[in-house]
Amino acid sequence: MRAQESVLRNLLQGEKQYVIPLYQRTYSWKRDQLGRLWTDITDLMHAGDGEGHFLGSIVLAPSPTTTASGIQSWLVIDGQQRITTLSILLCAIRDHYKENLPPLARKIDVQYLTNEFSDPPERYKLMPTQADREAWVALLEGKPTAGGEDILGSAYRFFRGRLETFSNSEDIQRIEQIVVGELSFVDIYAQAGDNVYRIFESLNNTGLKLTQADLLRNYIFMRLPNSADRVYREKWLPIQEILDEKQLVDLIWLDLVLKKKRATQHSIYREQQKHLDLLGGEDEVESWVGELYRLALVFKRILDPEKETDPTIRHALDRLQRWRATVVYPAALRILLSYEEGKLEAAEVAAVLRVIESYLVRQMIVGTVRAGNNVLLSDLVTSFDDQIPDAKTVTRILTRQRGRFPTDEAVRDAMVDHPFYWRGKGWQKYFILQCLEEGFGRAERVDFKSSELSIEHILPQSLTRDWEKVLLEEIGEGESLQDVHEQVVHTIGNLTLSAYNGRLSNKRFSEKKEILASSGLVMNIRIAAKDRWGIREIRKRSEELAELAITVWPGPDDSAPVEPQSPKLAAVRQVLTEIPSGRWTNYLAVAQAAGTHRGTVSRWLAEYPLPNGHRVLRSDGSIPAVLSAGVGSPERQVELLESEGVSFGANGKAEKGQHMGFTDLVRIVEGESES
Repeated sequence: MRAQESVLRNLLQGEKQYVIPLYQRTYSWKRDQLGRLWTDITDLMHAGDGEGHFLGSIVLAPSPTTTASGIQSWLVIDGQQRITTLSILLCAIRDHYKENLPPLARKIDVQYLTNEFSDPPERYKLMPTQADREAWVALLEGKPTAGGEDILGSAYRFFRGRLETFSNSEDIQRIEQIVVGELSFVDIYAQAGDNVYRIFESLNNTGLKLTQADLLRNYIFMRLPNSADRVYREKWLPIQEILDEKQLVDLIWLDLVLKKKRATQHSIYREQQKHLDLLGGEDEVESWVGELYRLALVFKRILDPEKETDPTIRHALDRLQRWRATVVYPAALRILLSYEEGKLEAAEVAAVLRVIESYLVRQMIVGTVRAGNNVLLSDLVTSFDDQIPDAKTVTRILTRQRGRFPTDEAVRDAMVDHPFYWRGKGWQKYFILQCLEEGFGRAERVDFKSSELSIEHILPQSLTRDWEKVLLEEIGEGESLQDVHEQVVHTIGNLTLSAYNGRLSNKRFSEKKEILASSGLVMNIRIAAKDRWGIREIRKRSEELAELAITVWPGPDDSAPVEPQSPKLAAVRQVLTEIPSGRWTNYLAVAQAAGTHRGTVSRWLAEYPLPNGHRVLRSDGSIPAVLSAGVGSPERQVELLESEGVSFGANGKAEKGQHMGFTDLVRIVEGESES
């Protein structure tokens, strides 16, 4: 065998074809793996020159068959998931370019995806296993069925949706540059006659890989030939006793962040090695390990707030811990270190942590795109410079970060009109409702940790006849019962916390009142005081909770300049991009999934040539009166949808079974919700 370090550009350029053998599994990367890769790529966008990311190894062997056109053919023995994923991403970038930069789209096609002068199947640089080929060819050739509900189509739609969050072509070109030139791996080439299946078996035997912490530990003690045993016993071992392996890797990364050095999770060892190489003798290396131990003791209080002795700081840390906000680690560590050094009082530390909490909670409520928060919150440390990181400073910095800190007006709109129940993770929704309950200021404390409270809909998700009668009293002309129900049922005004989910069920409001009146929660007692529960009551309660939320989670600094952008339009584009071929949706579903108004979605679809705009119909499956930009005519819209696999009945309406509601859209955009 021979091995060499390379990048994707070198692998794909030229007349080559990479074939996935039959004994390989089909493509299997899901949103978790795709999300991690995307985070690595976006991290590199903010990294310094020369930064890269190591993907691992790709093992290749010469194919036993030769192509008719003389294309050099290789079997992919190991690394097929990475090659396939990056090729799908290149397809997504190519198709993103097609709208505004056709020459760049063609460049990607001929350099990285196809052998221009060959016929199929030699035309395709990558040939997946048979089960994946139809979906892959559809993506390459831009067929109407491309981006369907198959696993390759899901990955393609994931990347198209993420690309829509960038507002200028320079960002997309930077992503392309990273994909083909900065994601490195080791090419390992087997020789003719090698048993490729045996190689495959040995590569996939169970084994433990060295972590970044393992590599660094080995290097540190190589630098301590005379004092290794003592330093390990007195300083390194105590770190390992209070932090697990994952937390230790995080700590080593945080040490780099505090030094204002750019590093991805995969380049920690390399960057720390550079730092250690600048140190002198063993004394300086030992001093660095001692400083790492000091950081570990502070970091442990962030991970486990019960370790914090000051009650004010402990309460603020506990709130962030319940939100599971790992992205705050760099800023929180920097703030607690300032407290340790006597530069901040406990109340000031808590105030800063609450600003960061407000930033994250408001984003979740509004439903704005949160990609890049890990980088932005890490950048807080750099933004501080030599300033003391007080609440005012942090608020000003977060406000300036491209308008990501939602305003009071945005929070009000979201809490009244958006489907809060389908936002974020289960524990985050519970946290917000708990904090709102506590915000009512009742003297009696509820033990939320030991209680078995869950989120309950007052107006039920499945309407009974009694509840239909309540809604029919308020329906306006031209409104349907289904649309009115969907508009309010998942808003925060219709949600509460209760331990009686089974007892409440779909009962009439008069019966629910009796159960809620005996609750220990102020919010339930207030609901029980109502005579009826309909659209008016739900909207009024949403408005009241919005005003309370604005108080609990203060907003941005209105005096700080904000870079103009349209996060709502970006969110709509992302949702539309995620609609698979062969499916359709309606205006309200898109609006609720993107966190905006139905009328806004309708207007934007008419004004802008948004992706998959032709897949948005009326709720009954009929063609809208106002067509999406670029569609041309109702007949053309039907033709496009039918070519993608959507069926229309004799009544001219799309098949209901192919419809995607807003819950389907939210699940596919944000991933399966966790409880």
